[in-house]
Amino acid sequence: MKRVLPLWTLMVALILSVFLTDVAAAQTADRLSVTGQIRQRTEYSAKDFNADIDDPLFSFLRTRVNVGVRANDDVKAFVQFQDSRVWGQENSTLDGNAPLFDVHQAFFTVNNVFDSGFNAKVGRQEINVGNQRLVGAVGWHNVGRTFDAARFMYKAEKGSLDIFAARLVGSTGTPDGDNLFGAVGTYPLADGQRVEALVLFDNSTFPVAAGVDVDENMLSRVTAGVAAYGKESGFDYELEAYYQMGDAFEGGTGEVGSIAAYLASAKVGYLVDEEKGMRVGGLFTIVSGDDDAGDGDINNFNTLFATNHKFYGFMDYFIGAGSFARGLQDIGLSFGMKANDQTSVSLDLHNFTAPQAPSGFDNALGQEIDFTVNHKYNSALTLVVGLSAFMPGDDFGGEDTAFWGYLSSIVNF
Repeated sequence: MKRVLPLWTLMVALILSVFLTDVAAAQTADRLSVTGQIRQRTEYSAKDFNADIDDPLFSFLRTRVNVGVRANDDVKAFVQFQDSRVWGQENSTLDGNAPLFDVHQAFFTVNNVFDSGFNAKVGRQEINVGNQRLVGAVGWHNVGRTFDAARFMYKAEKGSLDIFAARLVGSTGTPDGDNLFGAVGTYPLADGQRVEALVLFDNSTFPVAAGVDVDENMLSRVTAGVAAYGKESGFDYELEAYYQMGDAFEGGTGEVGSIAAYLASAKVGYLVDEEKGMRVGGLFTIVSGDDDAGDGDINNFNTLFATNHKFYGFMDYFIGAGSFARGLQDIGLSFGMKANDQTSVSLDLHNFTAPQAPSGFDNALGQEIDFTVNHKYNSALTLVVGLSAFMPGDDFGGEDTAFWGYLSSIVNF
C-alpha cells in the first residue's frame, strides 16, 4: 500500500500537468497570434529605351513574420519582422550575416485612452491615408514604408478622425529634424460612399547653411484637400483635389522659395457585367509643374509619401518628386474582368504629357500599356503576372520602346 500511494500521486500529478498545459496553451492561443507572408517576384527589366543592350533578370524575396499579443482587453502589441533581399545579393551561400533583416513594424495600441473615445497607436507603423495618393505603405516595394509615429483615432457613429505625428529624421544629438503631422477626417455620404478631408504638414527644421536665407528652415509645407470615393448603381468613382503651400529651400537657386502647387484627379468606372466582373473605366490626373525653376516660386506638386506605383503606370517612370518638375498629365483607360472564380485580368492604358514643358521641348512624355493576370491558386497562394510596354515621346528616354515584366508568388500563412 505504501508503494501504491506514490504511484497514484504521480498519475494525478501527470494528469494535472497535462490539463494545466492545455489550459495555458488555450490561454496563449487566445492572446497570441503568429502570421506572415513570403513574397517572391522575378522581374525582367528592359526599361532603358535601348534595344541594343542585354537586359537584367532578377528576383526579389520579401519575408514577413507577424507576432500579435493581446495584453488585455484594451492593450495590444504587434511586431513585424522582415527580411528583404535580391537573390544572390549576399554573394555567398555561406554568408551568415543578416544585414537585410529588420523590424518593419513594432507598435502598441490602447483603446479608449483616458475614456476620451480616442484609440492610440504608438511605434513604428505603416500609415495609409485614403487611397494612398499622398501617404502610403508602398506594399509593392520589396521593403515598404513605415513611420515612427503616434496616432490617435476616433470613430463616431458617422465619420472618423485620424490624427498623427511622425518623426522622419532625427537623433538624440540635435533638436533639428524632419517631421510629418496629419489630420484626416472621413464622413459617409451614403452606403458605399464617403468624403475625406485632410491637412498634412511636413517640415525640416535643419537650417539653411548659407546665402540670403541663412538659418531659415529648409522646409515648411502644408498640403490640404478633399477626396470622395464611392459606388452607386454599377458606377464607381474616386475624385481628389489637393493644394500645397509653404516654403522650401531650392538647391538650384540657393534660396528659400514659395510653394504654390496642386494635384487633381478623377477616376470613374462602370461594372458592365457583374457575374463576369467586367469593368471599364477612365481617369484624368493633372499634377502641377514648374516652367521656371529660377523665379523663386515652387509650382511642382510633391506627392510626399505616396504609393505612386498605384497611380502613374506600373513601370514607375513617374514615382519620384523630380518626376513632376515639368508637371504631369495622365489620361487613361482601364478594362478588367474575371476569367473564372480564381483568375482575373486587367488592362490599363496611359497617355502621359508634361503641361509645363520648357519652350523647345516636346510635352508628349509617352504612352504605357500595363497587362496584369491575378490567379488565386488556393487559400494560401496567389500568383500574379504582369507585362508592360512604354512608347516614349521625342524628349523622354531613348528611341526604342521599353518593356518590363514580372512573375510574383505570394504565400500568406
